[in-house]
Amino acid sequence: MSAAKNLREKSAAAARISWENILTSLEEGVVVTDLQGRISFFNQSAEMLTELPASYALGQPYNSVFAKSAWVVDMVRMSEPPGQTGSRGEGDLARPRGRHVAVNLTVSPLQDRYDQFLGSIILLRDLTHRKELEEDLKRADRLSLLGTLAAGLAHEIKNPLAGIKGAAQLLTRKVKDDAGLREYAEIVVNEVNRVDVLIDQLLDLSRPSKIDFQPLNIHEILDQVLLLEQADAAGAGVEIRKIFDPSLPSIRGDRARLVQVFLNVVKNAFQAMNGQGALTVTTRIETDFHIREHGRERGKFIRVDIEDNGPGIREEDLPNIFSPFFSTKTNGTGLGLAICYRIINEHGGLIRVESRAGAGACFKVSLLVA
Repeated sequence: MSAAKNLREKSAAAARISWENILTSLEEGVVVTDLQGRISFFNQSAEMLTELPASYALGQPYNSVFAKSAWVVDMVRMSEPPGQTGSRGEGDLARPRGRHVAVNLTVSPLQDRYDQFLGSIILLRDLTHRKELEEDLKRADRLSLLGTLAAGLAHEIKNPLAGIKGAAQLLTRKVKDDAGLREYAEIVVNEVNRVDVLIDQLLDLSRPSKIDFQPLNIHEILDQVLLLEQADAAGAGVEIRKIFDPSLPSIRGDRARLVQVFLNVVKNAFQAMNGQGALTVTTRIETDFHIREHGRERGKFIRVDIEDNGPGIREEDLPNIFSPFFSTKTNGTGLGLAICYRIINEHGGLIRVESRAGAGACFKVSLLVA
């Protein structure tokens, strides 16, 4: 009797697991259309990827829901009669408010056991993190090449610079009674100093850093950075909002280097807002992804979001924002964020940015838990 009862319980449990439960739980976005091309199923992952609620999509023609992504509509049409062929591709999926997300798309015709067409199955897989990692590899290659060139040129440049600076300083003393000539000589010295700082920044990209890893409280670091900038923020009319998760564990990092990173990002945000606006700093446990190193357990990350409501960054500028010598500021060297990228990379983390022109920018820094 007990064996029969156990079998019935297992059968009942299996019956409760429907295909809808399974598809709803998948990380991939699943969309099913019927014979008329109307959406009959739209799982939670599809809602997240498209940023559309299922209540809106269900019953709508797929070519209306995906109207701003013509390539998706074309692929779904290939699965319909008379062709009824499956297809796979990658591209940008348009979302509300003009935003896009990179996706892998698989479309298959839905058929019964007699090969009669019933509709189409659309699978959407988010490629955001894969694209970010690919871009990280490309950027690391560019930084490595630049570092090699900088190391080779720095010695040759610094020697003549030292000679120019020494001569200008001597000239300053010789013409101390001539205010005009002394001013010109001082300009030469100041400009040499500026070039010298630029070369040191370049060398900072090429030298292997001496990282002093230790367990750190991320909130203490952020408080230190915000305190350093608090006077400027208050004077310039920028409001600072802190949304800290007090339960976060310690991170693994170098305090001085991380202060350098967050100070650079916060300064950029203040400058972008031009004295008016709000800066929001948020901390949380990273849930989007994990990195698994060989021989180690899966790594956990905390994330720091630094968001301003300034003018934002143009979409065409986003791929270059961490590249050396790229700057959206008229007087910027374009090395600050490149150095930040390298420091976070050396910490085993990631730094990313999301922005739209006119809608502010959000820098996201992910760091390993100690």
